[in-house]
Amino acid sequence: MLKKFLIWLIKSILMLLVVTLVFSSITLDFPELIKGIFGDIFTYASPAAQKQVVGELAGTCSLLEKSSEFAAKIGTICADYKSGKINDKEFFFSVISSALPINAGMPQIGALDKYNQAISYLNKNKILYFVILLILTLVLYLLIMNVKVFLMTLSQISFGIGMIIMLPYIAIIIYRNFVGFDTTPILGSMFGAGNVFDAKAISSVILLLFLRTYNSFIITMGIIFLITGIAGKVYGFILRRKSKAQKTEEAKIETKKIKTKAKKKKS
Repeated sequence: MLKKFLIWLIKSILMLLVVTLVFSSITLDFPELIKGIFGDIFTYASPAAQKQVVGELAGTCSLLEKSSEFAAKIGTICADYKSGKINDKEFFFSVISSALPINAGMPQIGALDKYNQAISYLNKNKILYFVILLILTLVLYLLIMNVKVFLMTLSQISFGIGMIIMLPYIAIIIYRNFVGFDTTPILGSMFGAGNVFDAKAISSVILLLFLRTYNSFIITMGIIFLITGIAGKVYGFILRRKSKAQKTEEAKIETKKIKTKAKKKKS
């Protein structure tokens, strides 16, 4: 019982460590994150809301042109939009990016700051990380002491890692395709025409924020772990089937021997 518990515990720790290691490939850049989220808010709002907001911004351009406070950078953006060099989304994104004071550096936001500190520590101590993984893997083998069972266990760990990485991503993609994100209320609220506390809009922004933590490396690693785990499960199924067939065949042979001995005794 203790042995099974220790195997389960080590498997869980290994999965957690590897998932953490994979996600340590990203460090959340607060300015770029905010810019991206504002772009997503515009993208997933209704066309009517998009036109309304762009119209408001375009009107602001006209007012600013008559003002001594007109900023050269925003003036260039307005000029590019009017000349057709940039589309509605690029215009909105550029104006918001220029207006927000997020280019001076990342503010000290508790959770985000601690996350980046943790990721920075992991990235600086990856050798120690791999040593811990190696030791845990060795301990796992010593507990199992069977090469085939050990390989099957590693495939289970691989499958678990792949699921932890990919399941949230797949769930969000399914939600996006079948339910759909709707950030219309939040986009409208920027100009006093929507409810910023709309439940679906808030959940859409949270999911979009989580989706932005996934890059091509993380997705690729998730797929690799999943495929490896599935391959291991298939291999394990084939081995179990062969073992079962072999046992059945041995049982038949043993039955024949018993019957043969019984006939000899009778004769």
